[in-house]
Amino acid sequence: MIKLGCDESLPQLWAWKKAQEIMDVRDGTHDSPKYVDEGIPLVTSKNLVGSEIDFSSCQYITKVDHEQISKRSEVHDGDLLYAMIGTIGNPVIVKKNQDFSIKNVALFKFNNADIYNRYFYYFLESGLAGQQLSNNSRGGTQKFVSLGNLRDLQVPLPPLPEQKRIAAILDKADAIRRKRQQAIQLADLFLRAVFLDMFGDPVTNPKGWEVKPLVKGVNKITSGWSAKGMDYPCSIGELGVLKISAVTTRTFIPEENKCVPLESIPVGKKLILPRKGDLLFSRANTRELVAATCIVEEDRNDVFLPDKLWLISLDEGKLLPEFVHFLIAMPKFRFLLTSQATGTSGSMLNISKSKFELTESIYPPIDVQKKFKKLYWKLQTTSVKSKTSEGLLDSMFSSLSQKAFAGNL
Repeated sequence: MIKLGCDESLPQLWAWKKAQEIMDVRDGTHDSPKYVDEGIPLVTSKNLVGSEIDFSSCQYITKVDHEQISKRSEVHDGDLLYAMIGTIGNPVIVKKNQDFSIKNVALFKFNNADIYNRYFYYFLESGLAGQQLSNNSRGGTQKFVSLGNLRDLQVPLPPLPEQKRIAAILDKADAIRRKRQQAIQLADLFLRAVFLDMFGDPVTNPKGWEVKPLVKGVNKITSGWSAKGMDYPCSIGELGVLKISAVTTRTFIPEENKCVPLESIPVGKKLILPRKGDLLFSRANTRELVAATCIVEEDRNDVFLPDKLWLISLDEGKLLPEFVHFLIAMPKFRFLLTSQATGTSGSMLNISKSKFELTESIYPPIDVQKKFKKLYWKLQTTSVKSKTSEGLLDSMFSSLSQKAFAGNL
């Protein structure tokens, strides 16, 4: 096992180096420039998605503000960006094809010929870097890592040719992993297309379905219990409280939980354990992620719902969970629902039960909804196999990465 700071733990010609010793480590502006309708995109942590910059959700600033920010943190092709607030991480190697500024994002510049950007990218994705940054991250609801912590990050540095060899191997392994992820995403996109074909846009309602408040098809909405959990997920024989991130990808991820000591659970406390077919709903999150839903794929007895997740029980003679799951994913309906979220902080907004229940929805005939449900579970069977394979690939990639940065690849 690698001991940080101990050169003897690394192969010959390798050495531990602080990030600031081998590259220029900066961050973006900490100010809040005035936003405009048209101008230069301002990239923040939330815009770093899937190893790319998502410009579609950026806000814009003036050219004058952009030039001012660029004096301190101008971004160039080949630089690496890293989210410092919220979901820490999501590194992106910049492919510069337009001007933009950055805020609350770390900027790594590779002026030193001894460090290869793709090697460092995979290092930031590794458990070795994650452990260091997790230990140093601060904040309550809104986690953040400081620029000082990033500059002090200890990097196992081999000679440049070895860095490139390691990055090439990890590139190939990562490509296989991403193809599996794309297959799962395509299944979801296909179901969205089928939904629109069968039901039409749920807000404009071109098919003329009956429209009623959601409450007419809801039997009960139950919130969970937010126990104080540890900073790690539960193991066999333990219980974990689900994190909001267990539903934000629209796929149920039970591994996203915090272990709760059994002795801290009050005697007789009723916990909501997820069951196959349950519709879960995130009532609180950021503007982009609030109102996320998922369908539970199998019974779970090791995790339970927190108060920020709802279990929505429907009158299945009127509305089916699979239909409502995709209904809420439709852009216009989702906007209708999330625009009702309230809160003083843009980082954590809340949707009340009453506002959810009073939201107007289409009520297609139940036999049409059943056809959609049948197709959903047919694809889900294939998707489960893909996710199982994806999990194995992730585990293998993690193991490969661990060996790579220990000098054992």
